[in-house]
Amino acid sequence: MTTYQDHADVYAEPDLRIETSRVGNAVVCSLAGDLHMDNEEPVRDALARALDQAPGLLAVEMSAVTLLTLSGLNALLTVRRRANSRSVPLVLAAPSPTARRLLRITGTDLVLPVYPSLDQAVRHRRPSRRV
Repeated sequence: MTTYQDHADVYAEPDLRIETSRVGNAVVCSLAGDLHMDNEEPVRDALARALDQAPGLLAVEMSAVTLLTLSGLNALLTVRRRANSRSVPLVLAAPSPTARRLLRITGTDLVLPVYPSLDQAVRHRRPSRRV
């Protein structure tokens, strides 16, 4: 089991909680609650702050996500572009059944690596590039 360290940042509203921590070389943002239009910006901001920590990997843990709308998905994809521009892999960990369903329906699970557990996600390795 992964041990969390350095709880650096917590954002809490009635319908969403974001906790950011470091696990080895990875920064983990754990999302709990509803991701929708009204909190898309705080999600983007928290993930952008996580990227500012210059991690080797950004993992978004989603096991406690109770609602994921297209606005919430847009926040994840916006941060993915930022992460790609910094050569930081962004992966999703343990999405709840609700989140997993939207990821599958939209094809986002084909664009973002999705792992069944946080332990597996933080061990993500980029495919080697062949020349």
